[in-house]
Amino acid sequence: MSYASILVHVENAEASSNARLDLAVALAQRFDAALIGAAAATFRPPPVDAFGGVVFVDVVADEREQIAAELRDAEARFRSHCAGRTLATEWRSAVDMPAEMLAREARSADMIVIGRDLDRQRADVYRTADPGTVMMAAGRPVLVVPAGTSVLSAEHVVIAWKDTREARRALWDASPFLRAAAGVHVVEITRETEFEAAQARTADVIRHLERHQVKARSDVRVQREASVADELVLTAEQNGADLIVAGGYGHARLREWVFGGVTHDLLRRCPKCCLLSH
Repeated sequence: MSYASILVHVENAEASSNARLDLAVALAQRFDAALIGAAAATFRPPPVDAFGGVVFVDVVADEREQIAAELRDAEARFRSHCAGRTLATEWRSAVDMPAEMLAREARSADMIVIGRDLDRQRADVYRTADPGTVMMAAGRPVLVVPAGTSVLSAEHVVIAWKDTREARRALWDASPFLRAAAGVHVVEITRETEFEAAQARTADVIRHLERHQVKARSDVRVQREASVADELVLTAEQNGADLIVAGGYGHARLREWVFGGVTHDLLRRCPKCCLLSH
């Protein structure tokens, strides 16, 4: 398996998008992959006047022009970052909810590169894509990039192991990174009573990876930090890793996705790039 095509989300937030574009361009060149840029925005609910009436015509006209300008700007920045590179590129944009558009366009890509939502409560879902929503809907691995991160070496990779379907999926989805890495650390955070069983599980994973020519070692830890995500970040820092690979866990509740504790923490506050698969 390799990444033959990578989909990168280009937002209206210029600073974070530019760093992410640098990272995505470098990954596309590393894997000799096509790079597909994607942007979307849609209309916010129209305001209501003091009498309960909807202020509609002028507002919609103004926002339509604003959306068109934002999408043109996103395309210009994408093409500027790709200019002069030996790189196959495509551009896609739509007047749509960004997360829904990205999940739909994922049919064209092997991996999605997206920014990390720093504050979900204040995020504008009409202009930005929630990475958790994309992860749950796309059927593709999602590389979640912290704001301002423009380089991903993936020379050392931490795999957050849990004996689940999602973790096994993530392990396979990360194969191109793992085969190229100098060091892969399969980490299971567990209770003391499960320590020996966790060692046996991770030993199986190590043998599986070795059969795929991936150099890896096991690291079973009893949780000492405040959360499992904190323990994973500590492990990554101790091993010089800038990529954490993990299964993504969540379920639908009404119109929202509710995520498991580790997934939630990695999505919201992990300082490392995270490759998540559901």
